[in-house]
Amino acid sequence: MKKIAVVWGICLVLIFGALTAFGFMYISRNQDYKEMEKALVEAAKKIDVTTFHTESNKIFTFEELKELNLIDEDALKLNDEECEGYAKVTRKNYVFEHKGFVKCENYTTKGY
Repeated sequence: MKKIAVVWGICLVLIFGALTAFGFMYISRNQDYKEMEKALVEAAKKIDVTTFHTESNKIFTFEELKELNLIDEDALKLNDEECEGYAKVTRKNYVFEHKGFVKCENYTTKGY
């Protein structure tokens, strides 16, 4: 009976360790894409959105942000992969929420 408990304990530890390792690998793999989303958000925050009183949502494409010199031309490049992206500014009462969306070959932001 003790042998079965030990075997099950070892199996549980191995499963827990494997799942933890896979979780960390997933997070580190997506970190570069999260940085792209963050760059879009930071660029959109530089725009004076208080002038958009009638619109509750405003989308700024990467091209628009680049033309306004608010974001680096290479901000949506990862190695040889070029990505598409936009920043969405949502107005709720008097609070503005900024969110970045990126679409690449191997990654797409949820809701893109």
